[in-house]
Amino acid sequence: MKAAELTSRLLLEAQHCPMRQRCPLAFLCASQQGEHKYILPSISDVNVGEMVWTDLSARRRMFVVRNGVLLNKVYGNNETEIPQAIFGSGSVAGVPDVFVSYIASDFYYFVGLMPSQLCSFDGDFFKERLADAGPEKAQQITARIALNQTTSIYGQTLTLAHRRVREKVASVLMRLDLALSHQPGYEGELPITHDDIAFIACVERATASRELKKLAHDKLIDIGYRRVTVLPALRARYGTMIEASLPFYKSDGGEPLT
Repeated sequence: MKAAELTSRLLLEAQHCPMRQRCPLAFLCASQQGEHKYILPSISDVNVGEMVWTDLSARRRMFVVRNGVLLNKVYGNNETEIPQAIFGSGSVAGVPDVFVSYIASDFYYFVGLMPSQLCSFDGDFFKERLADAGPEKAQQITARIALNQTTSIYGQTLTLAHRRVREKVASVLMRLDLALSHQPGYEGELPITHDDIAFIACVERATASRELKKLAHDKLIDIGYRRVTVLPALRARYGTMIEASLPFYKSDGGEPLT
């Protein structure tokens, strides 16, 4: 494929991206910078368990979840790993590393929770375009990114705050269901393992599996190989959880998406 054809295809894909309205960096993506010159992201596939670092390269990068879900892990004491947040479509990583010389690669990183796609932009270029946008617009964009990240961390806090294991497991399922709910073609199937659910819920794997089997017995979910399907009955039972409908902010400063 010729370079011009590839650029045209990437431009068309960026302009018509189904996640565009949810992306806080939509102001940058596919914007024209001159005659026949456009800012286009690098789009990469992320496999299950694959690490995505935001702070190891000499030239910083901004990452946006295009589809799927990534898990932000942090290191705790005694070489333990702690789930901090799940990042769905529109979530942005890498902002602090663009503005602050801060190396934290030894205790936080992102991992593909399921097959996902990321868009990435050059961090220095993002910084320049943000400055060009003016103080008010720049504050709106960075605040929206920070609010979405804080909301994702809040969701994890709500999961851990439940006292019963069943509610912890149901909370994880509802959060993942919410993260994928705006993706085209999503019908409730979560390509996730019992191990991952147990890790996010901070319970033993056997305990999580037992609760998942009980939920399946009650016809709230369906369990298959490396997948859990959320059924309408689970949403009806646990849809009143705050984490089942957390608002995330879209790109144009309008009302939050829920």
